[in-house]
Amino acid sequence: MTLHHGTLSFTGKGWSTRWQRRRGAALVAGLALVCGGASAVTAATAITAITPPTQAETGPGGKDHRHAEVRISQGGSGYNAYYVFEPAAPRPASAPLVVITHGYMEFAGYSMHKDLIMHTVRQGNVVIYPRWQTFVWTPCAGSFNSERCMASAAKGILDGIGFLKADPTRVQPELDKTSYFGFSFGAVITANLVNRWASLKLPQPRVIFLDEPHDGGLQGPTEPALDKDLSGIPSTALIQCHVGEKGVISEKNKAMSSCNTLFPRLGHVPESNKNLVMAYTDSHGSPALKSTHGISDSRTIDAYDHRFIWKAFDAMRSCALEGRDCEHGMGDTPEHRSNGVWSDGVPVRPLKVQTQGPIAP
Repeated sequence: MTLHHGTLSFTGKGWSTRWQRRRGAALVAGLALVCGGASAVTAATAITAITPPTQAETGPGGKDHRHAEVRISQGGSGYNAYYVFEPAAPRPASAPLVVITHGYMEFAGYSMHKDLIMHTVRQGNVVIYPRWQTFVWTPCAGSFNSERCMASAAKGILDGIGFLKADPTRVQPELDKTSYFGFSFGAVITANLVNRWASLKLPQPRVIFLDEPHDGGLQGPTEPALDKDLSGIPSTALIQCHVGEKGVISEKNKAMSSCNTLFPRLGHVPESNKNLVMAYTDSHGSPALKSTHGISDSRTIDAYDHRFIWKAFDAMRSCALEGRDCEHGMGDTPEHRSNGVWSDGVPVRPLKVQTQGPIAP
């Protein structure tokens, strides 16, 4: 992976990685044949270790990207900054807009959701990443003065849109095809933004994915930073809210936090348009797939990223905008619940999918 003049290229990375793995496997196999005895057993065990699912070749969450490169731009300053990511090679004239909002404690850059961003852009979308925080209490401290963080995120989104629209050589955002993704406190911010989209003059949400919304619990366990009335969220939008088995709701006195606080406020949204989902920890192989807070965080990419988060978010957008892949992103379907299979053919523990709350292990 290389960065040249603001363009990120992925050409060749997959081949290099696969060649190294094949060379390593061949070396281990050769040692097993030469050494024999205990060494052979150890080498054979290493070769047959049970490993997590790899990324699918095609389909939602898969490797079959439409674009080979990503053009990266940065604008604004401080906690009113933003990043814009455009698909390139080839460069489309326009593309659907996706807003991805980071969680608490990311003070610079975009590493928290780098891989989700790159996958989403290379699938043919423009991504705006509002940089709404520069320190623990700047511009807000969790649920304290949370409106300041809301204002920063909204400004970053609007300024990012303005940046693209002011330059005809940029990929123009298709604002009528806008989706939103938020993690942790960023998911609380996202829920409030899409609830107030009309008054804030933000694009109307078509798809909303909320990964473990949580405001930190400093003022109580039921997300006081979240708007009490969420009736401003369009009933036509597709909404998915995820909690991990070992995430926020597993903490002491927080069983009704996160999505279990948010979901009852979506009574105006028909059940066909909303899902409350849970991922479970699965230790069948190594490394284990964990359901702790931060399943979409780029610092640990695993099957729960590409087989769940990326797959479902891709499919939700395809469903809302093109009427396809709905079974992979919404509903209590085998395709939606599936997280792939371990290398020995055993299915990864599937998602739990509900249309009503609360959800629990």
